[in-house]
Amino acid sequence: MPVRNGPAPCAPRALLAIAASLSGWLTAGAAVAQAPPRDAQAEATLNEAMGTDYLETRFDQAERKLRAAIDACGESGCSPAVKARLFVALGSVLAQGRKELGDARDAFADALRIDPSARLDPGLVTPEVSFAFEQARAATGAGASAATGAGASAARLQMSPPPEQRVRTPVPLYIEVPADLLPSVKQVTVWYLPPGEDEYRPLVMKKLRGQGFGINVPCSALEKEGTLRYHVAAVDEDGAILASAGARDAPLATEIKARPAAAPPHWPGYAPPATCAAPEKERPRQCLDDRQCDGGLACVGGSCVARSASEATSEAASEAAPDVRRNWVSLTFSPDVALLSGRDVCTVASQASDNFVCLRGDGTRYDGTPTPGVADDVNLGFALATLRVAIAYDRLLLDNLTVGGRVGFAAGGTSGGGASFLPLHLEARAQYFLAARPFEQLGARPFVLAAAGVAQVDAEVDVEVLEDADACGASAGIASPCTRPGRSGRLEPRQQTLAATRQAGQGFASVGMGVAYAPLDAVSLNLAVRAGLTFPAVTAVLSPEVGLSLGF
Repeated sequence: MPVRNGPAPCAPRALLAIAASLSGWLTAGAAVAQAPPRDAQAEATLNEAMGTDYLETRFDQAERKLRAAIDACGESGCSPAVKARLFVALGSVLAQGRKELGDARDAFADALRIDPSARLDPGLVTPEVSFAFEQARAATGAGASAATGAGASAARLQMSPPPEQRVRTPVPLYIEVPADLLPSVKQVTVWYLPPGEDEYRPLVMKKLRGQGFGINVPCSALEKEGTLRYHVAAVDEDGAILASAGARDAPLATEIKARPAAAPPHWPGYAPPATCAAPEKERPRQCLDDRQCDGGLACVGGSCVARSASEATSEAASEAAPDVRRNWVSLTFSPDVALLSGRDVCTVASQASDNFVCLRGDGTRYDGTPTPGVADDVNLGFALATLRVAIAYDRLLLDNLTVGGRVGFAAGGTSGGGASFLPLHLEARAQYFLAARPFEQLGARPFVLAAAGVAQVDAEVDVEVLEDADACGASAGIASPCTRPGRSGRLEPRQQTLAATRQAGQGFASVGMGVAYAPLDAVSLNLAVRAGLTFPAVTAVLSPEVGLSLGF
């Protein structure tokens, strides 16, 4: 019987897994290849402009990149859907970042002419963006059925504008949404123009009882006599206006006077707001939360009261750093894939110095004498090694940096034949997320990582050996049997297949990359891959990882 070298340790299952992952990339590549020639470049520019520049408030850069991408598309270089998305993104930048609502309306109109089904990005909808987009819809007639499907022509918000209010006194605005539209309403916004100013400001109205929404126009905008102008719109989750009261070209109005003759206005069932005085004396009686109180005051029991210096400092800090989940607990699973090779791996010397353990079929330690240079080798390749389950804790220290640790156990190690295996897994890890303020939004959060700790990696492959004829007392020819017992007093078969395990570790260091996907505020699904080295017994290890995280 001919003697063969040990098989390369990359099993067919591993090859199939690699082929399956590559097929996804090839399919994606084929789709890109079939797209118009500049779609991929336009998508990359769009992601950079909106995913980085816009989120980091570099609006000038975002606008320049989007305009350059639109010019590069030309008449036919990009598909209509991609080109329309560029115009929608440009309109969002102009409306929200630059406050140029007229130019934003024109950009949205261009998008709707190219692709009448164009929609706003739900994550970027703001009152300004929604207002400009609805103006573009009205101008182009695109999406009219969607905008008016609920009877928008008759959908008017029920509102009685206060006829007048005293100077430096909040104006309480109150509307009621029609009952049939209430389930679809995502947000109700009032745009107001203070006396003597030329730029509208937005306020998101608060849900009150029943169909009611209310908000106070702050007294800081009512320092002088004149006319307060405003209009209100209720929008759905796509930013489409479902109902409105007033319009920018035909606003509602309340006169701001030093000595009003009418009774002080108020929300139904609430007391009228008090006139603002010096901050230390100010006590408006009507509020829903702290944002409706002036500086130095907090909303307690529906009234604005003075806060301590420490509370004021805490509020400033919370405004500077929005509330996010900073503590994450995870459960992870990770198989190890080791890269190994070796010559004469099952000799007594190799087992003593190269961290190989060779076991016979009955699980006993092999201590025979293989024929030098014949088989007894491990070809260079990957082999499935230990499997790991760990519990992790990570703490968000900065906007996009977490540090933490993992503790768990490993399975699949070798402990037969007098070998030892460390089943414990201990790890310290840091993860840097590539997006700006990723924990303030849902969706994908790509990251890179660095880790180090304690772990043992055991990788097992089959190795064939031919017993040395002189050592075992065999005659000429590989078919002749051994006649002399080995070191353990056991008569070895002339040819046999051994389970050879490379034991590596017990320390490790690795780097990697991955993505966390957050479908909910406190839930994250994590995929990552780490590449590292073990020490002092050195082996290269590739470790894919999947996990589920809960934040609090």
